[in-house]
Amino acid sequence: METNIQKAGRWLREAEALLVTASNGLSIAEGYHIFADNEDFRRYFGRFRDTYGIDCLIRGVFAPLPPVEHEVYMAAVHRYLIEDYHGSDVMKDLLAIIGNKDYMVVTSNGDTHFQMNGFDPERIFEVEGNFDGLAMHSGPWQEEQRRFDKFARDYSQRQLTVLELGIGKGNRLIKQPVMEMVESHPAWRYITLNMPAEILVPDSIADRSLALPGDIAATFAALREETDDDVL
Repeated sequence: METNIQKAGRWLREAEALLVTASNGLSIAEGYHIFADNEDFRRYFGRFRDTYGIDCLIRGVFAPLPPVEHEVYMAAVHRYLIEDYHGSDVMKDLLAIIGNKDYMVVTSNGDTHFQMNGFDPERIFEVEGNFDGLAMHSGPWQEEQRRFDKFARDYSQRQLTVLELGIGKGNRLIKQPVMEMVESHPAWRYITLNMPAEILVPDSIADRSLALPGDIAATFAALREETDDDVL
């Protein structure tokens, strides 16, 4: 009997294209948690924690710091997420799973890790911009939106698989709109990877959906075994 991992591998192999959607859960799988007061946060932002009571990276981004202090803080964000980043096995596995298929990435992660791991910048839609200078609603952002819209139109009647990575069940920025797209596109399938408490699959697409709960890194390793022979 086919396991969920085997079925997911088959869906990925059979797809003409993949729509990868990602949020904070993928970053956590890489070892970056922008909502945590952890060792990395204290190493890069300890002074701001001690002086201003900031207890996670993202709160500092929006904290009412003095302008000069905010510049220093954002420079530390850039150094932590981008300058000191050197790729990850999680991203390498995801690239291997995609292989030579057409794809689009839609992400709220602002760390530019997709680009830094070799994903095509013209296939990435950063819905909230990034920490490397791209402002939301800027010309580049709008161009990303246009490319995504064209991708969705091109595959509206074709077999596409959504691979959702670490997006919380209540997310309305990416998860809800994409699930609605799956519902309105009968040829599309939907695979969601997340921790068990954050898994959500609506009844309207349950017959074309798979949930793979647990650690994303471990799931990727299993999926890579299922797709290596056919996708790479």
